[in-house]
Amino acid sequence: MEQPREIRTELQTIADISDSKHFYKGIAVNVSRNGLKIIDVPEKYDFYSEGGHSAVMTVKGKHYKFFMQPRWSKKKGISKSIGFRIISPPLEWIKFINELEGQELAGSR
Repeated sequence: MEQPREIRTELQTIADISDSKHFYKGIAVNVSRNGLKIIDVPEKYDFYSEGGHSAVMTVKGKHYKFFMQPRWSKKKGISKSIGFRIISPPLEWIKFINELEGQELAGSR
């Protein structure tokens, strides 16, 4: 049985990501407790790297670092969009997402 998709929260922030060989910059455009969508990733990012994938994001002066697993990729010109699953998200990240979701709910009332 497939689990329901988590709530996605819109966000626009730079994400430094690594395919274990090189570091690249992309833009995180939506996030959840366990996932990220990153756009404008250079085409040469190795989606199939067996060395592991990681990200560092800085939001409002706080740094969040996590390991990820790529789930899907869509090519767009010379870049691509990639959906990642966050492996064991840190507690600080979960708290941040909870705050974002609270702000989003308050704004929709």
